[in-house]
Amino acid sequence: MVTGFDLIGHNRTFQGHWARRVGAYIIDLLFVFAPLWTLLYFNGERAAWVYGVLGGAAIYAYSVGGEAIFRATCGKYIMGLEVRPTRGPMTFAKAAVRNIPKIFWFIFPFFDTIAGMLVEGDPRQRWSDHVLGTTVVQSRLIHVRTHRAAAAHSGAR
Repeated sequence: MVTGFDLIGHNRTFQGHWARRVGAYIIDLLFVFAPLWTLLYFNGERAAWVYGVLGGAAIYAYSVGGEAIFRATCGKYIMGLEVRPTRGPMTFAKAAVRNIPKIFWFIFPFFDTIAGMLVEGDPRQRWSDHVLGTTVVQSRLIHVRTHRAAAAHSGAR
């Protein structure tokens, strides 16, 4: 089976998927950090570690809440992505464990992505996605059909 690194150089669909995921993460960081860091700055906080620690806690809580309730954060929604379980339902616990790397937002998501691309399996998954049985998919490609046949039979005769 191939790894993500086998595909990244020549598969446009795969490149686009990861470009959307990186874009979604940057949007999420802006959504969370801009107001948080502005508030900290205007309250006189100047210690860099406070920005890092509170930023990690905030991005973690934001990501867990969004993915557990809506299966997407604002960034994922804007980029047309959503989190889907590969086995079982999407639970709060899966969202909580899946987002642990975001507590250390400045480095661990990068390592989680690299580790996911090194292992065999679905190359769209981070390592934590492999472990938990979740994946990020394009939500705009998921279509739900509604059947008008039931409506036509109810008013006929």
